[in-house]
Amino acid sequence: MKIYRIENEETMHGMWYRLDGTYDPFIKRLTDGRSADLPMDFHPRYSQGGYKWFSGGKSIEQMAYWFSAQDALELHEAGYKLYEFEATQYIEEEFQTLFTREGVVSKREIPLETIWNMDGLKQSVVHI
Repeated sequence: MKIYRIENEETMHGMWYRLDGTYDPFIKRLTDGRSADLPMDFHPRYSQGGYKWFSGGKSIEQMAYWFSAQDALELHEAGYKLYEFEATQYIEEEFQTLFTREGVVSKREIPLETIWNMDGLKQSVVHI
């Protein structure tokens, strides 16, 4: 299954949690923060079966719904990128798709312009 996720490849941080599971809602530092109010509390399913399960979307359209173009630009400026994962180990939920790194078959970066119109957006400073 193809799964889309914005993450910082260097730190492996997502929007709400660091790789070690520490709550650090980076998304709340964004100008728009379109998805900042989603309930992303820790839940045992994120460590089901002894794996770390990562949150992603099942479509490019879902990414456009969760993040504005301004969000995407600010995330990119902070070292985050949009990736398409092909995964064999996943769980589809109503609003997200969970996957493990162990089940990833391939990963590729998707240019932001594939989803968002980046013309005319302001460069901004987002504090990490």
